[in-house]
Amino acid sequence: MSMNDFKYTPPQVELRTGAPYANLIAQQIRFSQLFGKFLGIDSNDVIPMSGTMGAIEAVRNHVLKNTWGREPRMLTVSPGYWRARESFAGMGFSISDVKIKANGFTINEAEITSAIRAEEPDLVYLSLPNNPTGAVFNPEDIVKGAPEKTAFLFDLTLPSRELDSRALSTRLYNAFRGRKNLFVANSTSKSHNTAEFRIGWLICANSDDSQHLRQENRNVVASIAIQRGLDQMGRVPDALEMIDMSFNLLREGEKLGKFTIIRPHKMVQTVYVLVKVKTDVKQILAEKGISVMWGSEYGLSDDYIRLETLEPSHIGAFVDAVNSHPSSSAHDANRIYASRFGV
Repeated sequence: MSMNDFKYTPPQVELRTGAPYANLIAQQIRFSQLFGKFLGIDSNDVIPMSGTMGAIEAVRNHVLKNTWGREPRMLTVSPGYWRARESFAGMGFSISDVKIKANGFTINEAEITSAIRAEEPDLVYLSLPNNPTGAVFNPEDIVKGAPEKTAFLFDLTLPSRELDSRALSTRLYNAFRGRKNLFVANSTSKSHNTAEFRIGWLICANSDDSQHLRQENRNVVASIAIQRGLDQMGRVPDALEMIDMSFNLLREGEKLGKFTIIRPHKMVQTVYVLVKVKTDVKQILAEKGISVMWGSEYGLSDDYIRLETLEPSHIGAFVDAVNSHPSSSAHDANRIYASRFGV
């Protein structure tokens, strides 16, 4: 890919929509062309969206339109991405859960496909890696085991050193090219720290679906956001080093036994992590001004806590707060000292 790929030449005379809006539309086309080339897929099947949530809501509205006159049904896993759940529930979707806690938070592909066949949802939404556990699974096995009419939305937003979302996007597109109602959502919000620009994209495995989605979503992404997204193309995610540092802090702090990291059988380190605390730490976290997402906010008890791993210093503050809980003993303090300084 050369610098010429990034050049844009506007039309000489624009009397259809006016030059500013024509340029805005041209930037959307440019994004699709360049990202399609980067991913190795048809550029017509890449649609720029306002972040991953914009992609999720576009698919939600598409399914809602196609189920007009009856209650739409969505199947997902619990715990899962709470904002996606709220978005579907807020538009009247009936939501079915595959609860993964009983499996140690591991996502079992056969269990998912069994639930799909039993529940017959209109749409299956799954984050890969799972938000908040980092659990991973084989999406191809799930799609192959489901009825052809089932719509799928795979959210590949969360970056991980062990899971290449770019390669996975291309793999899914090629494996199910032409399959109706199979969508892949992604963004650079978490991976490259561009959340304020709201730049994301949606990949459609079926070109007719892509055409319908473009007609149904006439809002466009700001040109500055398009450029910021293109600037990140091919770059190693900025988040990976921060994730590594945060998990190192958590593993070190876990040695005292005040909390445990939830480790599904198949998982990767990503932007979110689920931990389980051994005592009630609400008061001490509040006193230290540490904000977390409690388990009750996503279907678990409050001894489970979801943490974001993009700020290692914040993770360090959490670890220190939990390990300084009044139940800590002098023996515990000595163990911290010994583990940190090798004495």
